[in-house]
Amino acid sequence: MMSVTQLQEELTTVDALLHLLQREYDILKARDLPALEQVVAEKQRCVDRLQDQIAARLGNLREHGFAADAQGMAAYLNRLPPADQIAATRLWTELEQAAVQLRNQNDINGAVIAAGRSHIERSLAILSGRDSLDFLYDQGTRKVFGGGQRGPIAKV
Repeated sequence: MMSVTQLQEELTTVDALLHLLQREYDILKARDLPALEQVVAEKQRCVDRLQDQIAARLGNLREHGFAADAQGMAAYLNRLPPADQIAATRLWTELEQAAVQLRNQNDINGAVIAAGRSHIERSLAILSGRDSLDFLYDQGTRKVFGGGQRGPIAKV
């Protein structure tokens, strides 16, 4: 069976990843490329470790006849002895909350990156003599070029 120690190790890794994402945010704002390269490498190692821990947890659930999802985890927690159930449930709740924080910080970092990219694209357009409105990004961040027309982007 999955141990409370395994959940604690996963939570420790998630906390480390959150710390790295927060450092990454500060580095992105400071535009410190060498520090960014270092934190990205650290973040990749941490993500790899977390993926291994999650895979082990999900595999453990399947091995014991539980679904590898939230319902399976809830069923697993309900079958633990009372002393382990309290600790494991607390850790699982902390993991779920930390996952939300990770997602939010990652979204913030993504917005900082997108804003920086937009600024660079506008600067390059000005330097190359193009109208900075000649290109935009669609929702998938793929470059979409205007057809060379100088009219409005949207018609009312």
